[in-house]
Amino acid sequence: MSSDKIPGVPEGWDLVAIRKPIKGDWFIAGNGLPEEYQHGSPSRFCFPVVRKIEKPARYRPFANAEEYLPHWGRPIRTMGDAGFDSVASTSEYTVYVNSGNGKARYTMAEAFEQLRFADGTPFGVRIDE
Repeated sequence: MSSDKIPGVPEGWDLVAIRKPIKGDWFIAGNGLPEEYQHGSPSRFCFPVVRKIEKPARYRPFANAEEYLPHWGRPIRTMGDAGFDSVASTSEYTVYVNSGNGKARYTMAEAFEQLRFADGTPFGVRIDE
């Protein structure tokens, strides 16, 4: 048990407040489990209001050019660079990027470490658990 665990709050949940829940709030019910408050008006009683702790998304490098293909055309940027670039071409395990001073060549593993899509997600495949 970690030192920041709050007694009565289930694993994977965080305490937000102890108050009267309103519609859409998740609260700890009498059975000790989180439930979504469904009523239109606030509760007459105070309960621990909680929120689910979201695990950060995990990614891995693209295995090959075919796996990257659905992402073709998405702007990318090099880590530490403010400008946006585009993928010029790919070969089986290599990515060629148009950058300000020519084309840069990356293996899929190097691209995963050094490139991000414009929205900040890694240059790779999301791993769903």
